[in-house]
Amino acid sequence: DLKATFQLNILAVKKNPQSPMYTQLGVMTKGTVIEVNVSELGMVTTGGKVVFGKYAQITNNPENDGCINAVLLV
Repeated sequence: DLKATFQLNILAVKKNPQSPMYTQLGVMTKGTVIEVNVSELGMVTTGGKVVFGKYAQITNNPENDGCINAVLLV
C-alpha cells in the first residue's frame, strides 16, 4: 500500500466490463481496466529494465466526475 496519488498518462483501454463494444471503442466507465504509463515512477523489473505500462482499474464514475480515479493492479 503506497497510499500516494500520481497523475499518469493513459495508454489504452484493456477491458470494459460493461460491454465488449465499449472496450473496442475505448469507453471508460467504472470498473474498466486501463493501461497507464508508470515509467516516471521509476519502477524496474528484476532484470533492471524500466517498467513502462501497468494496469489500473477505474474506481469512480468518470462520466459524472469529469476525471478518472484508479488503483494500480499488481
